[in-house]
Amino acid sequence: MINPDQRVAESMAHIGAYEKPFMDWLDANLTDLQAGVVMQADETQLRILQGRAQLLIELKKLINGAPSMFRKA
Repeated sequence: MINPDQRVAESMAHIGAYEKPFMDWLDANLTDLQAGVVMQADETQLRILQGRAQLLIELKKLINGAPSMFRKA
């Protein structure tokens, strides 16, 4: 995933600080995907679920790291 520019980092910093329902939704989706990975027997579907989970993990890391990234910019 590409590192966001300053405006995007600022927006993500606000998401993390003010949008708890959205962050909770991300967490719930990640939990569902992780449960699906454990139960998935089909190799192709397993890889799809893993990719989706990885994307959500990266997005959460960017959102959580955005305040410090914004302060540095």
